[in-house]
Amino acid sequence: MEMEINGIRFVADVRRAYELKPVLLFPERLTHDFDAYYMFRDVYRSQRDYEMMLEHNYRYDITIIPPACIGEEYIKTFGHYHPVIDETGLSYAEIYEVLKGEALYILQRAEGKKVLDAIAIFAREGDKVIIPPNYGHVTVNPGEKVLEMANWVARNFSSIYEPFRKMRGACYYYTKGGWIANERYALCELRIFERAPSVEKFGIDNKRMYELIKTPSKLEFLTRPEKYLKRFEELYDIRIE
Repeated sequence: MEMEINGIRFVADVRRAYELKPVLLFPERLTHDFDAYYMFRDVYRSQRDYEMMLEHNYRYDITIIPPACIGEEYIKTFGHYHPVIDETGLSYAEIYEVLKGEALYILQRAEGKKVLDAIAIFAREGDKVIIPPNYGHVTVNPGEKVLEMANWVARNFSSIYEPFRKMRGACYYYTKGGWIANERYALCELRIFERAPSVEKFGIDNKRMYELIKTPSKLEFLTRPEKYLKRFEELYDIRIE
């Protein structure tokens, strides 16, 4: 899959369904391979915007997830964590925006098999969802339409997939019949947000999130999460230690 913006051509990285087998609830029901989702990394509208992203160490991505189910489980991303930043003890944060369709974000904080916190956030077009430091996350397309979402993230790290591979996915699966617990974990109760909380405390309004390229200081929480701990904690009523 390709896209073109202002004459600039971007080619997607493709995640195939067979690549998701290690994290599926019903891997045996995946009978044929297909394009599960498309990731356009480092998207920009102009060379000036791209230079600004490089200067501030940010990256803007677009992910497209067509509707699908594998068995009863809705299609999802593989899931990953972010690495810890130097001596802070905190991992890089991230922010998503739903551009089209509906999304379900599953966030988890865990120590080995023990889940300390589990959060599910349903989001619709225009909603923005922040991934706080020290939380892994998975995105699900729970609807019948194509999900298109964007994200801002720091550009200088590689995501960590192994914890999700080892535990065969996140601590909860979302299916046509509802939630199913992943009993490989020592679970806690899943806290569900039926609508994404406002991110106004981070200085982010209802405009398309790409426009933050004009005020890059508002994205500082991505790379300096230690300065925004109270806001992260208030956003989801969590405690980051």
